Amino acid sequence: MDNSFVRTSIRKIKEASDNNKLVLFVGAGVSANSGVPTWKQVIKKMAEDLGIKEIEDSIETYLKIPQYYFNERGEKEYFDKLHEIFLSKQYTPNPIHKELFKLNPIHIVTTNYDNLLESAANEGGLFYHIVREDRDLPYNNVNKTIIKMHGDFVNRNIVLKEDDYLSYSKNFMLIENYLKSLIATNTVLFVGYSASDPNFKLIFQWVKDILKSHFQPAYLIEISNPPSRMEYNYYKNRGINILYYAEIEGMMMYKILCKAFY
Repeated sequence: MDNSFVRTSIRKIKEASDNNKLVLFVGAGVSANSGVPTWKQVIKKMAEDLGIKEIEDSIETYLKIPQYYFNERGEKEYFDKLHEIFLSKQYTPNPIHKELFKLNPIHIVTTNYDNLLESAANEGGLFYHIVREDRDLPYNNVNKTIIKMHGDFVNRNIVLKEDDYLSYSKNFMLIENYLKSLIATNTVLFVGYSASDPNFKLIFQWVKDILKSHFQPAYLIEISNPPSRMEYNYYKNRGINILYYAEIEGMMMYKILCKAFY
C-alpha cells in the first residue's frame, strides 16, 4: 500500500494515544497467543459433540452451531461445555497484552471472555474499570474502562450463540449505546482480528448500520493475511484502514504498535 498513507495512519494513532482519544478493540488473536481457543476452535469442538463433520466457514454457521448445542443439550450442558473449553487450563497474559497498554488506550473493548486484559493491567499497576454488563457502567470512577462487550464467565452472560446476538440490544442496551458513542468520537484500532474474522465483520456492520457516513475512520492491524490491494480498497471505502504487519514492521512506531507480534 501507499507508504505515505501508512505513515500518516500510524501518526494519527499515536496522536490519538497522546490525546487520550484511542479506543482499542481486542480480538481473539491476542488471547490465542496465550493458548486460549479461538471462535473457530470452539465451534469445531461443539460440532464434534453434535456429530457435525462439515463446517462451513461463515458467520451463519458460527452462530448456529452453538445454538444447536444449546437447543440439543440444554443450558447447563451448554455452559459446562464452555467451561471445559475455556476454563480447563490456566492462561496467563502474553507480551501482546502488555504492549497494548503501552498505547495508553482510554478504553479497551474486547469480544474475548477471558480475564487476560484485566490481569495484564493489574500486573502493570494500571487501573481500569471492568464492564461486564450494563449495570457496571455507572460505577466507573477511574475514567478508563475495559469493556467486555460479549460478557464473560463471571456473570454467565456469554454472547456466542445466535439468540445471544439477536437479543444483544436488549441484554446489553447501555453497553451498546456507550460503544456507539465511543466509536463515533474516538480513534479506533482493531488488534487481534483479521479482516475475515466473523466478529470483526459483525462489529463493523453493526456500527456502519447505525452511523452510516458519520463513521469515523478506524484502523485494523492485519497480521494473518498478506497485503491485498483489493481488500485494502474495499475496507478503506467503508471506513476501515488496514495496516498490514508486513508493511509497517520496518517503520517508526511499529515497535509500539506491534512489537509483540514477532
